[in-house]
Amino acid sequence: MTTLWLPPPPQLSLSPDEIHLWRAPLPLTDGDPHLLALLSADERERAARLRIAVKRQQFVAGRVLLRQLLGRYLGADPQTLTFAYGPHGKPRLAAGSLAFNLAHAGAWALVAVTLKREVGVDLEQADPHLDYERLAAQFFTVEEQRQLATFPVARRRRGFYRLWTRKEARLKGEGRGFSRPDASVAEEAWQLHSFPVARGYLGALAVAGNIESVRRWDFVAE
Repeated sequence: MTTLWLPPPPQLSLSPDEIHLWRAPLPLTDGDPHLLALLSADERERAARLRIAVKRQQFVAGRVLLRQLLGRYLGADPQTLTFAYGPHGKPRLAAGSLAFNLAHAGAWALVAVTLKREVGVDLEQADPHLDYERLAAQFFTVEEQRQLATFPVARRRRGFYRLWTRKEARLKGEGRGFSRPDASVAEEAWQLHSFPVARGYLGALAVAGNIESVRRWDFVAE
């Protein structure tokens, strides 16, 4: 998979055997009436319940990004899109075959778009002070801890983020979270990819089945 993020083509075309990855800087503001107008009533209510300002801003900016991006694929007004939710809250379009997943961390967002298949993405901002060993002991399976131990000490923190993002992307693709401590990142029936998103940010993609192409675009608001 190429490591470059490119400008998108004028016309978006998506085939069943490919994934489109999009990265976008998040404008961390939740008070722009033009952005809020794109959200549904339940999205605005959900945003209002988020007490931590950064979390609220990330949610609003992420949902606006999703609506603008999916609207381009569908040739639809972003405001008219309707989302449904799985048992653990994974969003999907209420109608159609377009599938997607969103992740955000810090000032960046990551979106995967595909057709008729489960997909998950994760994005993490590296924290040099994170107690990754404690998190690995708490959430990693025995096999994942063994994999982590194979990284040289100098690269083990980065190795943790690689395993962590892949694990979370896979679980998000399946529509579940870290509630099951035995959930592993086994690659059976899933393709897993790791890639840099920006300086200090690592992303991961998990997609069900086989794909032939992963294209990476920079999102530019119209």
